[in-house]
Amino acid sequence: MNVYLGLRALLNAIGVLQTSKYSQATTVIFAVLFLGLGAAGFYVSIVKHNPKLGLMVAFGPWVLALVVLFITMITSDYK
Repeated sequence: MNVYLGLRALLNAIGVLQTSKYSQATTVIFAVLFLGLGAAGFYVSIVKHNPKLGLMVAFGPWVLALVVLFITMITSDYK
């Protein structure tokens, strides 16, 4: 799921999709977070045989994305 969301954010960041409601910088941050930590969680779960740690790593982008959204809402000029 994380890799899928990261790919959608990446496609929005490079302009292939136009479905993002957030700024370009926020979309790039989401793409990096979800692709990077999603792949890391998959690697830890499958290759290192540690599913508990893999799930914790895969949960990371959700927490960080909420923090980024909160900061974006506070600092952006909504019109």
